[in-house]
Amino acid sequence: MNRFTFKRGLGFRDRNNKLWLIERRLASGKIQLIAEDGEIMNLQYAELLERWQSQEWQIDEPSLAELGNTIYLVTPRDLSTYQQAQQEIAKRRLHYLQIVDPESTPYNVVTWSERIAQAAKMIGDDNPPGPSTVSTWWCRYRATKSILKLIPHGKPSSAHQHKPGYQIFEQVIAAVYLTNQKLPKLGVVEAIQRQIKAINHGLPEESQMKCPGRTTIYRWLESLQQDLVDLSREGAEFARMKYRAAIGTVEVKAILERFEIDHTPIDILVVDPAWCITNGRPYLTVVIDRYSRLIVGFYVSFRDPSANSVLQCLKRAVLPKNAILKRYPDIKQPWPAFGIPELIAVDNGPDLQSNAVEVACMELGISILFCPVRSGDKKGAIERFFRTQNVGLLHRMPGTVFSNPDERGDYQSEKEAAIDFNSLIHILTKWIVDVYNVTPHRGLNGRRPLDVWIESAQKRLIELPLNPQQLDVIVGIAAKRTLFHYGIELDGLQYNSLQLQEIRRRTGKNIKLDLKFHEDDVGYIHVLDPDRKEYLRVPAKLAEYANGLSREQHRQIREHTRSKLGENCTADQLLEAKREVEDLIRESIQHKKMVRRKKAAQTVQHDSEAVLAGKNPLEEARKPHKPQPELPPEVMPSGLNDDLPDFSANCSQGDE
Repeated sequence: MNRFTFKRGLGFRDRNNKLWLIERRLASGKIQLIAEDGEIMNLQYAELLERWQSQEWQIDEPSLAELGNTIYLVTPRDLSTYQQAQQEIAKRRLHYLQIVDPESTPYNVVTWSERIAQAAKMIGDDNPPGPSTVSTWWCRYRATKSILKLIPHGKPSSAHQHKPGYQIFEQVIAAVYLTNQKLPKLGVVEAIQRQIKAINHGLPEESQMKCPGRTTIYRWLESLQQDLVDLSREGAEFARMKYRAAIGTVEVKAILERFEIDHTPIDILVVDPAWCITNGRPYLTVVIDRYSRLIVGFYVSFRDPSANSVLQCLKRAVLPKNAILKRYPDIKQPWPAFGIPELIAVDNGPDLQSNAVEVACMELGISILFCPVRSGDKKGAIERFFRTQNVGLLHRMPGTVFSNPDERGDYQSEKEAAIDFNSLIHILTKWIVDVYNVTPHRGLNGRRPLDVWIESAQKRLIELPLNPQQLDVIVGIAAKRTLFHYGIELDGLQYNSLQLQEIRRRTGKNIKLDLKFHEDDVGYIHVLDPDRKEYLRVPAKLAEYANGLSREQHRQIREHTRSKLGENCTADQLLEAKREVEDLIRESIQHKKMVRRKKAAQTVQHDSEAVLAGKNPLEEARKPHKPQPELPPEVMPSGLNDDLPDFSANCSQGDE
């Protein structure tokens, strides 16, 4: 059975075979249709349904296209939706029709009067209708046999839409009210008054149009389709968020079926303990298991959210957490979360438009769901966690920030800040493991996320990578580069090795190879051997320059050298530029502006992975350069000085 739904592009053929296509729905509730010859018609939804139901208009099947398989459930209003008085009238009329039985008893005044009297006596009706009245009811009822046809006719709710003043109103709201200027309602009243005054100018008094009152116009404005009003006045994003509907929840039946990943700025200012100045707000990326609501991993960095943030967080979620718990012995609860998930739900923002996340998920066998931009309702579990974290932890710590100025009041976040980055990672880990994961969750019917995870883990096979180091390769950023005799060039650096050149010898030509590079270290890349399907670790040729250098810092060094030396520079010049940029970073770390300090933390790749590995990039960046050892002067060959003339003696003789 073919089906249809009232969507844009749906076509109707009238009795003259004229094609009408649905164009849009107006704020007044009408549906606008455009004919093939350009004629425009605005119909009430009920009017369009009536034309379709009476076969006055028929669906144009070629216009269905994809709409043919779309189910659109429409349930007409029933008797209970009418006022009680109207329901009683309809039931009374139906009672008389059932007793009179017009279908088997032809109209006869005497016969019908007797039956009407009998029906009135049954219900105690002191004012029964006449036969002609019952006949009128029967004419309305017999076609559909619906009790709704016996509802008394009142003033239709859309009667005002047929008034001449309302036609002017529809024209005015499109030009005045339904715009992003957000003009007040009074502007609509004044515009209608001006337009009607212009229409009446020159018309005789008996033909002039009556201007609707202000109260009437305000009532018309209130009856508009409010979601379309908000769409026109406030914008699409505002309307989407205001009218989003929680139709249902994501159905998951076990752990590791669905991970949700999202980012948020942490509501706290981080302090540099060496200088007692704030470095700004880092970003937090969190992975939560949808079934158990257990936090399975997180990543904190001063850099803006990116594909690297997702990959680093996913790596931390997949691996066991034993090393983290050993690093923080004060954490009492277990953290058994690990394993490769079946699906991850992530943002679809511009920061994730590269295919790095997709490639990594394909290699791990993970399905990926890119949720629309600003669609927190698609990842409800993780969004709820952020709120719980803010209320339960961050807003209780010194240096917290508030998005709402009314909540902030006179609180000076930068002055009160006292938590350094290493302590923040420790506090976040302890709160997640010892507090959040073991707190009864309303979405789990009062059960603890930890208990739900453990129970589900006993019934499921948990998969891990064959080699833990394989994750370091997989979470790298994917790219393609051509292999030459000098190796592979990436971001201005050359990478080469004997194993890499062996690939070139096998193929006999310069070929493009898949590779993975890493944000925290430009000293090496991983290149995929196309025959053996294995990744080769290929070092940078300028190892002294590249080893341990973050990619962001390398990019800044390249910009620095371009501004001074152009595209081409020697290794010594690159090392000198590196020292100059490190000096600039050292100055930025203690700069009076927070923006500069945060940028310095981003550049040296100061993140939670460095903390958990026992590193402190900021501390390393503060250290001054080791002075280059001065080479001793070359020793002259023996006897050379004896052959030189004694200039001092000659000069003294000449003076005499």
